[in-house]
Amino acid sequence: MMINQNFRADFEIHFHEVNPQEEAAPLTILHFLEDTAIAHSQAVGFGVRQLKEEGLAWILNRWHLQMDHYPKLGETVAIETWPSKFERFYATREFFIRDSKQSVIGRASSLWIFYNILTKRPLRVRPEFQEAYGLNIARAIENPFTSLESSLDGNGEEVAFSVRRSDIDTNGHVNNANYLQWILEAVPDHIYQDCYLSSLEIQYKKETTYGSKIRSYCKCDPAGALNYLGNHIILGEESGLELALAKTVWESRPK
Repeated sequence: MMINQNFRADFEIHFHEVNPQEEAAPLTILHFLEDTAIAHSQAVGFGVRQLKEEGLAWILNRWHLQMDHYPKLGETVAIETWPSKFERFYATREFFIRDSKQSVIGRASSLWIFYNILTKRPLRVRPEFQEAYGLNIARAIENPFTSLESSLDGNGEEVAFSVRRSDIDTNGHVNNANYLQWILEAVPDHIYQDCYLSSLEIQYKKETTYGSKIRSYCKCDPAGALNYLGNHIILGEESGLELALAKTVWESRPK
């Protein structure tokens, strides 16, 4: 049975949220999606604080974001979200990004794992979640989660970072959206300046904390006359473990 209880939140694009082209930055969009998911959970009685008091949390495992174009400074966008599946210890959540005319300019799918913070193990999703949230089995992106590359050929770009205090979220680990910043820092400048990020797939594999040293690797290859496909790895420098894998698609900006 499909129960349509989609949740919506509106956001205005502020000056500190845009890039040099006065478009909402990709990080801004991810923050809007995350804020909308959190607000939805709060509205149905299973907010971050309520779960944390029980030692529980939803841990983000996958994002797939697709953008036709990015909203401009001063525009208002609506984020529409709904759960599309609850199964065992995970849930999938979908998103539409709408402009002020209610046209869909972006879409996203996400995968979340229900998690016991104390034991650091997944938990079976509670039956009452589906009753509280409702369920809409429609997907924003068809077949959103593909296999991501876990190796590069050594010919790409590499940037090193130390995790800052400002990267840390309420669980004491790096906020998931901030991995995107690390990914973008390793993208060659001519691609970053001349193209826009039209698609992002990211899989989070390991947690990292304040003070850790990480390395961001990127290999971007041409994909057609004006586009590029990027493969990315975020590694813990001391451990050598993969923290995240990602794939990006870059399209040439309209002249």
